[in-house]
Amino acid sequence: MCQRKHWKPGTLVPCQALFLSKAIENPLTRSLGAGFRMGANMIKTLTTAHDFKALQTTSVLCKSAGVSRGQLRLYEDAGLIAPQSRTEAGYRQYGSDTLDRLKAIRHLKDLGFTLAEIALLLSERDQGALDASAIQRLAGAVVAKIDERMAALQVIRAYVAPVALGDMRVLQDDDCSFVLTFLSALSGGPAQKRA
Repeated sequence: MCQRKHWKPGTLVPCQALFLSKAIENPLTRSLGAGFRMGANMIKTLTTAHDFKALQTTSVLCKSAGVSRGQLRLYEDAGLIAPQSRTEAGYRQYGSDTLDRLKAIRHLKDLGFTLAEIALLLSERDQGALDASAIQRLAGAVVAKIDERMAALQVIRAYVAPVALGDMRVLQDDDCSFVLTFLSALSGGPAQKRA
């Protein structure tokens, strides 16, 4: 039974250390063999081991990386990340390198890369050999997507800019009713036509 009387923040009580030791592959237990029984020295080793401190729970990782649990599961399902281990209760534990990987994924998504393209880039990086021609093709595809978005935004801007300056004639044209719909969606409520 756990005794928490003398517990200090940042340390583990013996039963926590015993529970966590089963979820962590520790080099010390591996070298001592499967028949090793855990004692007081092992508990001390576990509370200071680098591998132990590097593991993060799902909630801590999500908060640190600025992603939702849903995004984390999506990236895991796509093979972009993987938990380093699981607790006996089945909770995922992620290594410290996963945070950097999530930040890279977010930046690549912001640049317009799809998850499939990100998976290809990360896979090549993990293998240690980034193929310059593959990266060039991906970059070309991203530039094309950016150009398409910019062209679409320029068309929308051509209709919205006069309205921003007070010229409501655009809103009177039935072919341009999308401008009213667009402005309504941005404001969160219905936009009104004014004469």
